[in-house]
Amino acid sequence: MVANLNPKDTLRAEFIRLLTEDGPTSDRRRRDYNQAIFLDSGHAIWCETDLDMVLDKFDRAQQNVLRLKGGV
Repeated sequence: MVANLNPKDTLRAEFIRLLTEDGPTSDRRRRDYNQAIFLDSGHAIWCETDLDMVLDKFDRAQQNVLRLKGGV
């Protein structure tokens, strides 16, 4: 995650990363678990991608940015 950006850009970068990159583990119980729902080109990986899936990534991005800043 790029921490030297302004808060809005940092959150945007983390949100896009969570949308497009698989995490290092396939164990859903781990904090660093992430399953990409979009390809880098912007096309959905799953045909049933919905707003709840996108908002879940946004919530996680916000938590990650706050954790990086020492807020949570």
